[in-house]
Amino acid sequence: MTIKMTRRSTLVLGGALTASVLLGYLLWIYGKHYTPAKIGDVAPNIDAVATTGQPFSLDNLRGEPVLLDFFTPWCAPCIAETPDLIAFAKQYGQKVHVVLIDRGDGEGFVRQYVEKYHTPTDMTVLFNPNDNWSTQYGVTGQPETFFISADGKIVLHTVGPLSKVQMTNDAKAAGMPAT
Repeated sequence: MTIKMTRRSTLVLGGALTASVLLGYLLWIYGKHYTPAKIGDVAPNIDAVATTGQPFSLDNLRGEPVLLDFFTPWCAPCIAETPDLIAFAKQYGQKVHVVLIDRGDGEGFVRQYVEKYHTPTDMTVLFNPNDNWSTQYGVTGQPETFFISADGKIVLHTVGPLSKVQMTNDAKAAGMPAT
């Protein structure tokens, strides 16, 4: 039995093949660039501007542990966690970089948060107007905290607010020098 290919069926088959290749390529690109980092992976770099106006790059903190907290200024659990973050930063800010990154709420809201809670200079608060890094880290809510070791690897990822005691224990697991 032979199959006779008409011009129309050849065009349809060619179009379907082209569409399949294009879809496969797009899925490959999406998977390559949007697979969230997980524990054990090197933390994706974050380039942003801090509320102080200074440029920030997470890669520049290599060599020291980092507490990276995704937050929003209006989120009740984030607000509840803020005093503990501040207390942790005041006590351990010389040993662990405390970095808060907004999830796209805009400069005005973030500045109000910084002013209202008097965030200390031991904390870096970043503007993130387009929520550029949540996808790379697999963040689905807030607060979500990542502890990053001195060699830049994600050691812990916690969903929900942390107490100062939890932060201290998690920072030790990430390699914070002894107090």
